[in-house]
Amino acid sequence: MSGESGAQHQNIARAALILEALAGCARQGLRLTDVSRITGLNKTVAHRGLAGLVAHGMATYENESARFFLGDRLFAWVGRAGERFELAERAKPYLLKLAEELEDTIYFAIRRGDESVCYGRAEGSFPIKTLTLNVGDRRPLGIGSGSLAIAAYQDDAEVERLIREYSAARARFKRADALIRDDVRRAREEGFSLTEGYFIEGMTGVGVPIRNSHGIAVASLSVAAISKRLELPRRQQVAARLKVEAALMERELSLLFAQL
Repeated sequence: MSGESGAQHQNIARAALILEALAGCARQGLRLTDVSRITGLNKTVAHRGLAGLVAHGMATYENESARFFLGDRLFAWVGRAGERFELAERAKPYLLKLAEELEDTIYFAIRRGDESVCYGRAEGSFPIKTLTLNVGDRRPLGIGSGSLAIAAYQDDAEVERLIREYSAARARFKRADALIRDDVRRAREEGFSLTEGYFIEGMTGVGVPIRNSHGIAVASLSVAAISKRLELPRRQQVAARLKVEAALMERELSLLFAQL
């Protein structure tokens, strides 16, 4: 990679870091010191990045509070990209129905390359929430119940490739190759993915794949709850309910899944 190309990538990466920070505090905005702290960029670099984003309409600055906010230009882009993200909107009724019935948090994820992306979340009425993912969060395939549900139902060669090539990317999640292989084997045997205490002690996740018309797992539905709510036999009942809704989505949204 040339020096010029590397610098361009670095600038884009910094801009993405800053935008992500602003998105995380969209209502209250952030001061320069906040952006520097959250992103790990020094104040000079953070200020330069913020100034560039403001100049191009991707961020705004409020003099009275000395805070930065996401810019209106991003809103315009979201509108233009609506067709591409139609699947996220169309999936909402299914998630809300499941959340109402099961009373726990429901997640919808899709495959993008070798990662899973959270495309939807619906919170149930149970008072103890397990909010491990935000919409837009990405994870290496195999990490988390929804992501694992996508990975486990690929063919054997693809599973091995994902395990081999993304071992380093999974390191921060403390899921070694052997553990992922066990997760995949168990998911295939039981018909649903299961994660118990992987990210938060006392939290369990259950996931099922959503397949396109060729039978390839391209998305998933999953539920996350405190472990006591996903003990047997309820765990199997929840998985069965997820499978019913996944099959319904496969039929009714088949054209959208064909685009993944």
